[in-house]
Amino acid sequence: MTASTTQHPTAGPGVRTKSARTDSGRTSGRALSVVIGKAVSDRLALAVLVGMLMLVLGVMVGALWPPLQETFANLSLPEAFSSFLGGATLATPLGWTNAELVSVVAPAGAIVVGVISGARATAGEEEDKTLGVLLATPVDRIPFLLAKTVAMIVHVLTVALLLVAGLAVATPLGDLGISASGMLGAGLHTAALGILFGVIAVIVGSASGSRRLTNAVAGGLATLAFAMNSFLPLSDSLAGLAKLSPWYYFNSGDPLANGPNLGQLLVLGAAALVILALGPGVFNRRDLRG
Repeated sequence: MTASTTQHPTAGPGVRTKSARTDSGRTSGRALSVVIGKAVSDRLALAVLVGMLMLVLGVMVGALWPPLQETFANLSLPEAFSSFLGGATLATPLGWTNAELVSVVAPAGAIVVGVISGARATAGEEEDKTLGVLLATPVDRIPFLLAKTVAMIVHVLTVALLLVAGLAVATPLGDLGISASGMLGAGLHTAALGILFGVIAVIVGSASGSRRLTNAVAGGLATLAFAMNSFLPLSDSLAGLAKLSPWYYFNSGDPLANGPNLGQLLVLGAAALVILALGPGVFNRRDLRG
């Protein structure tokens, strides 16, 4: 009686079995999760600190409105100053909240967190000589870049979430009359603006490897965008150029009063995606230090 044997095909050189590919994918997935987790934790304290500042300022805005509303009732701001504050007026509770928190302070906080996180994503790791160690894990450059971008987005969203929490406390405290839609609009528009400049920092850092240069470029562009949106509308002939500024899509629709503006959020999101699409080509071709 002859024993029957079952022949199993063997994989030749350079051919990976399905099991090997699955194991490799799991290993890469775990490594990617570790990279995201570390990147989030690295700057989470900063994000929470800035977010808590938004919350505290929100409470102060609510607490100060009742005793100050009569003072501001008949106050008329100069046109240039009102434009600087995104058209805000101090005579109404919504205008007061916009002027003191939402039109400048909140987006500035989100941008600072986004830029610092984005600059750290690649340029910071490169300068600290830790980039090589991270890329030695089973994570390719592009997934690594996306993981760092995800961490930056988490940091900015943390600031925006605590801003919304501050508005939620301030509204009943000062009888500000801000709707839930308005709170959501302020949070989403703040997050979208911060993420856009954070993405700019990620890409500049990927191209330069210099954290200082990255902070300077992304911060300079944010300042220029703010100036364009604030001062170009003062001239009738130049007012239309304000639409070239991301800041225009942050506050021209007055999200605190009117809620999220889907069209403007899509413009900010699309701009971020277009800029992020530059990353793979830049990051893949450059010789990295560290």
